[in-house]
Amino acid sequence: MLLRDERQMSVNAVERLCFETAGHYEAAASELGEDHLAHVFSALADERQRLAGDLAVQIRALDDLPQQPDPDREAMSHMLSGIKALLSRDMRGTLVADCERGEEALLSALHAALRQDLPEEMQEVLRRILAHAESAQRELSAIH
Repeated sequence: MLLRDERQMSVNAVERLCFETAGHYEAAASELGEDHLAHVFSALADERQRLAGDLAVQIRALDDLPQQPDPDREAMSHMLSGIKALLSRDMRGTLVADCERGEEALLSALHAALRQDLPEEMQEVLRRILAHAESAQRELSAIH
């Protein structure tokens, strides 16, 4: 069974955003060095990478190819985020705000994907990603 059209696009968007947000967390952790928030961001990145990998397995199980993140786009996004943080008087606040925007985009994509007719195993992975994204959003709000 191949994912098609809207279903395929919605699941691929979630996968791409999982990898992108994980990359944002990794880049933010790197910017912060040994700050406690860097450890929080690293943990979020690790779990998000794991969940993205779980989703990729489900996509492959349906004989479809997972969408790979665009490394140039990711590098540019991390660079811009780093520049904004360096120029900001509140580097932590800028990094948190960038991560919050990523979570909002991911949550929107997750809600769209979960409205699709997908196999139960894939829905389960999407629900786990949703729970993680909601938890991350609450954690970021508490920091801000």
